[in-house]
Amino acid sequence: MFRTKSVGNIKIGTAVAATALALAACGGEASGGSGESGTPKRGGTLTLALPGDPISLYPRAVTPLVREVTRPIVDSLLALDPATKKPVPWLAESYQANADATEFTFHLRAGVTFSDGTPLDAKAVKANFDDIIANKAKAVGSTATTLLDQGGYKETVAVDDRTVVQRFAKPYPTWPLWAAGAGFGILAPKTLALPYADRFDKVVGSGPFVLQSYVKNSQVVLTRRAGYRWGPQTRKHDGDAYLDKVVYKVVTEPSVRTGALKTGQVQLAGALNPADIAPVRGAGFSIVAQKIPRLTEGVVVTGADRAPLKEAEVRQALVKAVDAKQVRDTLLTPEWGVPTSVVTAATVGHADQSALLKPDPAGAASLLDKAGWAPGGDGIRAKGGTRLTLKLGWLNRGNPWDQPLIELLTAQFKKLGVELKPELATPAQSVEALQARNRWDLFLSGVAGGLDAGVGLLGTFTSTPPNFYNVQDAALQPLLLKQATTTDPQARAKLVADAQQRIIGEGLFVPLVEDTALVAVGKKVHGFVLDADSRLPALLDVWLS
Repeated sequence: MFRTKSVGNIKIGTAVAATALALAACGGEASGGSGESGTPKRGGTLTLALPGDPISLYPRAVTPLVREVTRPIVDSLLALDPATKKPVPWLAESYQANADATEFTFHLRAGVTFSDGTPLDAKAVKANFDDIIANKAKAVGSTATTLLDQGGYKETVAVDDRTVVQRFAKPYPTWPLWAAGAGFGILAPKTLALPYADRFDKVVGSGPFVLQSYVKNSQVVLTRRAGYRWGPQTRKHDGDAYLDKVVYKVVTEPSVRTGALKTGQVQLAGALNPADIAPVRGAGFSIVAQKIPRLTEGVVVTGADRAPLKEAEVRQALVKAVDAKQVRDTLLTPEWGVPTSVVTAATVGHADQSALLKPDPAGAASLLDKAGWAPGGDGIRAKGGTRLTLKLGWLNRGNPWDQPLIELLTAQFKKLGVELKPELATPAQSVEALQARNRWDLFLSGVAGGLDAGVGLLGTFTSTPPNFYNVQDAALQPLLLKQATTTDPQARAKLVADAQQRIIGEGLFVPLVEDTALVAVGKKVHGFVLDADSRLPALLDVWLS
């Protein structure tokens, strides 16, 4: 959680997006929350540590940490229930979709105002979406523009003061899920009237907190807004936030963040080194752990169009050779999950494929024997005089376990008789190599974030251009295309599950780590839970004892 190299749910469509998929993201199956004991009190300042500068507080900015600091400032049409991942009312008290999910009608709550006193109405909502489209060229890579493009966004119409209709060119059954994101937070006309470049520190929303100040590379300060009466349906109380103030301090070094927790300089922090979790807990902090909805961190096959990975038996053997539990137990902590599919268990549409992911050294060896790869004198298998050597491209994503992960994976493959040759690359080099398609056989993929498995995440494995991962499975493509526009929930869930089974069954992807958001929370912090996307919440229900 709170990683500085994060991306949103960006569809692979450009070289930049390909690199983004190789970078780690901030990120929901809940396994903890901060203490709820006692009667909530008003007042006090919550100080949080951020691992980097947010760069911008404009919610649609293409920066890693903007989501963390803007959620308390801006509200969205809908919210997501952290427990169910289903859309619930927020600024819209209700919504309906037409039969083919190409048109969505939102009925706005009455009495909502922006923090400058301007009423929120249908015209303001329309203006926000019109503004996203108008500034599309200035926001290349923005999750907001990407998600609108995925549905073939056509228009937003203000039918009357409290009714908004949004239309798409093709069925977009997952739109309510995305409409709940901070990237679609509704901004006041005052902010939209500013030049795009001037909005980074002048954000006016309808949220429970107001931006007081932003000092780059230092801190962001929010203050409580008076008169807030329209929290999401998942809120624990009506009315204003309990906290007087929220201060986000930029603390870039993990060890310094840990020290700041122990000395009381901050009361909440994420992105801690796994080795620091036990000492922090021992110092009296609770650890809120929540699986992150995204792709599992793992190895994707990029050389399926040539030997040796053109052979399905070789790809399938790699899946059976990996012991992801050993990876977790050796490099991480018990809070991290062990992968059970291509996507994490927190993702909507996750289908348990653990039966295909059980470590099976004997089965892996049998597959290679069948394919004619016999053990050599040094333990590395060979066929026709060619050693079973695979080149793996990887990026240093800032995780303390990156290098040890590569070393452990190399050792697990060596036991099977597969020689792994890792090559560390920069983001620019990775794009060049993936486009060339012949430099690497495997690539340590990042963890593209997104709540829904089918839209954006499994799309990583599409074979349509530009096909950066060089996917060669023709049978997979129809599943991916059909699920994107299927409106029947059960039918769509089966398609998404079939796609996950196909990806693992054909050995197109080797899951390694089910990434988890870990946040240390001080004893005096109460009511803290992560949002459905495993990111920081609007802090409406948080209070200090």
